[in-house]
Amino acid sequence: MNAKTDVLIIGGGVIGLAIAIELKLRSCQVTLISRDFQAAATHAAAGMLAPQAEAIPAGPMLDLCLRSRTLYPEWTQKLESLTGETCGYWPCGILAPVYSQEPRHSHGNGEAVQEWLDREAINLYQPGLGSEVVGGWWYPEDAQVDNRALARILWTAAQSLGVDIKEGVAVEAIQQQQRHVVGIQTKEEGVLQATHYVLAAGAWCHEILPLPVHPRKGQMLSLRVPNNIYSGLQRVLFGPGIYIVPRRDQRIIIGATSEDVGFTPHNTPSGIQVLLERAIRLYPQLQHYPIQELWWGFRPVTPDELPILGASPCRNLTLATGHYRNGILLAPITATLIADSILTQPDPLLEYFHYSRFYNSHPSTSKLMITHSRDAATISSAHSTEQPLDRPLTIAGRTFRSRLMTGTGKYRALEQMRQSIAASGCQIVTVAVRRVQTNAPGHEGLAEALDWTKLWMLPNTAGCQTAEEAIRVARLGREMAKLLGQEDNNFVKLEVIPDPKYLLPDPIGTLQAAEQLIREGFAVLPYINADPILAKRLEDVGCATVMPLASPIGSGQGLKNAANIQIIIENAGVPVVVDAGIGTPSEAAQSMELGADALLINTAIAQAQNPAAMARAMSLATEAGRLAYLAGRIPVKSYASASSPLNGTVG
Repeated sequence: MNAKTDVLIIGGGVIGLAIAIELKLRSCQVTLISRDFQAAATHAAAGMLAPQAEAIPAGPMLDLCLRSRTLYPEWTQKLESLTGETCGYWPCGILAPVYSQEPRHSHGNGEAVQEWLDREAINLYQPGLGSEVVGGWWYPEDAQVDNRALARILWTAAQSLGVDIKEGVAVEAIQQQQRHVVGIQTKEEGVLQATHYVLAAGAWCHEILPLPVHPRKGQMLSLRVPNNIYSGLQRVLFGPGIYIVPRRDQRIIIGATSEDVGFTPHNTPSGIQVLLERAIRLYPQLQHYPIQELWWGFRPVTPDELPILGASPCRNLTLATGHYRNGILLAPITATLIADSILTQPDPLLEYFHYSRFYNSHPSTSKLMITHSRDAATISSAHSTEQPLDRPLTIAGRTFRSRLMTGTGKYRALEQMRQSIAASGCQIVTVAVRRVQTNAPGHEGLAEALDWTKLWMLPNTAGCQTAEEAIRVARLGREMAKLLGQEDNNFVKLEVIPDPKYLLPDPIGTLQAAEQLIREGFAVLPYINADPILAKRLEDVGCATVMPLASPIGSGQGLKNAANIQIIIENAGVPVVVDAGIGTPSEAAQSMELGADALLINTAIAQAQNPAAMARAMSLATEAGRLAYLAGRIPVKSYASASSPLNGTVG
């Protein structure tokens, strides 16, 4: 166990380093861990500071980018004064040539200066453009920086200020207890601790937390202007599908492809060919220059291509990732905003980049007034009286609309399973990893039978009798989810069941397996007996939920452990999912009326005479039970109470 620091930053790219420097300048003790400094997207960029040339639409993202561009001159001067080195900041302006006439309005947005240039004017700004160029936009306030020089100067500045940099350290897991990070498990350094943590690991963030951040590969190359040739290229050219960035040292940077291929490495002939064809079309003289270098990198991209900044599900963990094409541009403003949010007060602009935007199933609720109580909320608007409004089901930072989870086993036919899952309206479907891997009866083609873009897979360790088996199968389940396109899925339903007759879970093996899987970064959903002490212990070690059984699995006995489940619910700080034994919709509703957060039902649906109809019934019962819990039942009395008062009646 290592000594605590004030702030521990995961990620050694431009974002992580910029935050580290900013916090250090504000008198924080800072540790930064980097898996591989040279692999950071920072080294694979072109260094354009081009919020307008990139035509970022008006709104919070453009505001963020323009604020950061404004910070750049002073920020780079500060870095250069700290290190005595230069980062190649150059306010050279950017030209955005076009091949077809555009309406006379801005190529970008915002209040910054821009100017439309016709064919004659744009060739005065930059002679030698391709014959197909008919005009373009001039953005004098856009700029560039030498990205590799910036990476070096940031690293040097951080070291000179006393940031404790640990290079070559890979994060295995973030250890959490009750929405509080208690340590970072690493291979090389053991557990590292801090008061506050920042996740800035770029495209690798999804391997640490289930955030919707994925790698977007970009191939690039550089040309060298020969000594005997005068290059008249003095402007950054941002053309259709290509950018060309001249450096003062006679290099010319050309980029970049945009490929959804995961972490597939290397340059490809097709990728480089496309870049060269587009670059030569825009500036034909490039065809005479020798190729100097080829490289590639992985940009961190989110579904809406905007960054994730600010608070996380854990109170002492801040997120700074998903910057996609604008990591270098946004480094100064990200550092400022993240430092402010940790040390003083969050900037309101951060709300637009909160991680929860990807998990909000009901955007219209933002237009309503919401007042929270301990277990529920009430909403009011001009058109409704107060009524219960449930908070969404959130597990390990991921939000779900449906509170019914279903399984995939015991169906008589694959089509029945598909119809039932659709009828249930569920979003989480549990899959027995071992049975899928071995094509067990009823599981042939199961993975391909469902649309995993609409369903969240919950791999389970069914059939495992020991903790060791369960850990191994959980790892297989994570890989299976990745193969089906769920790269950020680290969920596992943990089952350790050595008893073949009653199928009761092993509490000791479950706890042992949970502790190890949490260290490896899994979001663990453990299947347990309705034991309040075990449930609390599992929550304390960092499990994402607890899943007490209502009665023995597949028995249809209904809610036999109501008293213990009630105690678990009252003491839990994580979602409680009632799992196993429910046979009828009335039993499902009863479980939800206790205050359970969700149900997992398989056999009662799969073995019903009409599975799809039963799935629909279970869905309605789950909703009704939850709504009844939120509404609050009347107290039980030992005497009658008339529903119609006698006061004021006609005598």
